[in-house]
Amino acid sequence: MIIFLAFGILTGFLSSMFGFGGGLVVIPVLYLLLPKLNVPDSLVMHVAIGTSLAIMIVNSINSTISHHRKAHIIWFIFFQLAPAIAVGALIGGLSSPFVTGDVLRYLFILLVIYTLVSSLLKRSFIEVNTESIMMPSRTKTSFVGVGIGFIATLLGVGGSLMTIPFLRNCRLKMVNAVSLATPLSLPIAILGAGTSIFNGLQQPDLPSWSFGFVYIPAFIGIVVGGFIGVPVGTRVAHRLPDQLFSKIYLALLVVVVFTMIFE
Repeated sequence: MIIFLAFGILTGFLSSMFGFGGGLVVIPVLYLLLPKLNVPDSLVMHVAIGTSLAIMIVNSINSTISHHRKAHIIWFIFFQLAPAIAVGALIGGLSSPFVTGDVLRYLFILLVIYTLVSSLLKRSFIEVNTESIMMPSRTKTSFVGVGIGFIATLLGVGGSLMTIPFLRNCRLKMVNAVSLATPLSLPIAILGAGTSIFNGLQQPDLPSWSFGFVYIPAFIGIVVGGFIGVPVGTRVAHRLPDQLFSKIYLALLVVVVFTMIFE
């Protein structure tokens, strides 16, 4: 529980600062710890993702409230993307039982690498003209939203890996893109966690401390720690210069992908 609490503080900080919803920290950590806690190897990735999605519900609500108080969230963009993300999240949640744990791990790694490479190749991620927002058509925005919801729920990462680069292309400041990523993670988290619990209840080999694919001690410890980390992350995000903010975001992705590759 002490380990989970410590990572909960870090998760809450990153959730409010980078919009990760915790998935990019929680999944690698649980992937390393769960085999030592009597979770079968074949189900480790499923439990890591399910637990991450459940934690994401609390952290996303907490971070959204924190960012809203500082007027960081552009709500009209939220209402354009949220319904489509919810549809994609439902499809992704229903599809997850048919994908093996190893495949999920490799997809997770590939998604992070793709985000890194595409963001580095497009200097527009770091050097953005934020004077005017340029959103694509509603049809294109809806297609993007469905794709984000599907992939994010399947991999348990909250959608910020795709949402933030998309919003940066729409010329949003980093603080606004991150702030939007937190409430936009809620449809993914709620639908994904619900389907993870349902699918996990069909598995007889899980330890008694599990509720479906959600590992309860990790959920409690990381959520409690999040209430410490979220306010700190919001304050730091409010003060960071835009270009420095985007560079730190990309550097953190490098750490995550190496963690998952060389575990």
